[in-house]
Amino acid sequence: MKTAKYTITAIALSICTLIGAQTSFDAAKLYEEELNGTARYIGMGGAMSALGSDPSVISHNPAGIGTYRKSDINLSLSSFGTSVSTDPSATASKPIFNNGRSYYSRNTKSDVNVAFDNFSAIFSGSESGDNYFNFGMSYRKLQNIDRNLDYIDSFDDADGYEVWREYKDHQRNKVNSFDFNISYNLSDKVYFGYTFGILSAVTNSEGYFYDYYAPGNHPDFPNGLDYTCVDKMNRSDGAGWNMAFGTIIRPVQALRLGAAIKTPTYFHERLEYSDYLYAVMGEGKDGDKFNNDVEYKYSSPWSIDLSAGLTFGGSVVNVALGAEYEKHFASRSSLSIGNTKMVNQGAVDYKDFSVLKTGFELNVSNFSIRSGFGYKESMFNDGSYPYLYDSDFNGWKNDSSGNLAEVGRTDFQIDRPGKTRYVTFGLGYCSTPDRDGTQFYIDLAYVNGLKGSIVNVNEYAEDVDVKYNYKSDKIQLTFGWNF
Repeated sequence: MKTAKYTITAIALSICTLIGAQTSFDAAKLYEEELNGTARYIGMGGAMSALGSDPSVISHNPAGIGTYRKSDINLSLSSFGTSVSTDPSATASKPIFNNGRSYYSRNTKSDVNVAFDNFSAIFSGSESGDNYFNFGMSYRKLQNIDRNLDYIDSFDDADGYEVWREYKDHQRNKVNSFDFNISYNLSDKVYFGYTFGILSAVTNSEGYFYDYYAPGNHPDFPNGLDYTCVDKMNRSDGAGWNMAFGTIIRPVQALRLGAAIKTPTYFHERLEYSDYLYAVMGEGKDGDKFNNDVEYKYSSPWSIDLSAGLTFGGSVVNVALGAEYEKHFASRSSLSIGNTKMVNQGAVDYKDFSVLKTGFELNVSNFSIRSGFGYKESMFNDGSYPYLYDSDFNGWKNDSSGNLAEVGRTDFQIDRPGKTRYVTFGLGYCSTPDRDGTQFYIDLAYVNGLKGSIVNVNEYAEDVDVKYNYKSDKIQLTFGWNF
């Protein structure tokens, strides 16, 4: 009976080791861009790269800044919350049985958060006649994630005694972008733009894992027994840079066609992790600590952006329609430690993926109504799994006694992000220009997001891929001035 216990724990520890160190899954956190920007941009589902005249297009199609005929300053605040649940919903009162396991989730919700999401300034000046040279700069939160994931299951060990396990992970990721743009408007017929972006990224993950016999579940341990009990904390921080080039062509007054290319973001990150062990194979450890850190480089995908915008109407009522397609070449991503490329990370786990956006805006006098929809494919290949033996950091090292020792951390489970969809709505008001042409505007947007994810916990019993849904609700408010 004790042999069965040790077998279970040895497998648990080996899996914890395999899911360690720096992987494609860590790097993907840096590229998980949310729909964010001004309330007008969000309200139209982000489908504004060809329409332009909004600072949030600055890194998608830099030529969109060239459509400004006035200078503009704006700032945005948001309030958001998230929830996590299994799909189909598995709760303690209604667990799901799969491949020898009974599992469920507590279906957690985050607190409501308030954030300063966006600040932009566009300065427009006439060069001669209808030709304009514009300069823009923007701060934008590309990612602001705060969510909890938990997983609880039970199964019978080799001797038929019930084992319980519990996992929990609290994820907090923040990626900020500071963009600087120059653009040119040639007689409202052709627009050109260039953007240089500087990014800062911080990701945090805190959680715990333990497995145990409950009291009365095993005759050798009538009071119960914790096999393995560990708290873990992982954190990465760093910076990156990228560039984007774009153009918009206006063949007729009502139609705009846009195209842009964006270089990879070249990140330099430092990843730290710590594990606090309280029990291993049933032996108390009093919080023994294991920690390590690594500096790595991540080159995110190249991407292209194709867009179209259509406007029609009169002086009182007019309509704008936008559509956008992005292609991200994730299969060309790469990770490296020092000057050593990790050949079993990045491109081997990722696949090229597409993003679709559509948006609508109805303007009646000074008021606007907006709606939008967005869809993003997963960047992971089906069945992707960390492979950790392609560098000294990820495999084996000499310990203090000079013996080879396996290096690992306890990331407990694999969370493989899947498809994402957004549904958005918005309202706006823009004042009538005063005598010197100055006007102010205020926009409000709501976005409902749903992201699928596959969580894999593959210890002891047969593999189970549990489908989770990350839901988000966000309200964005933007104040701005044209002058």
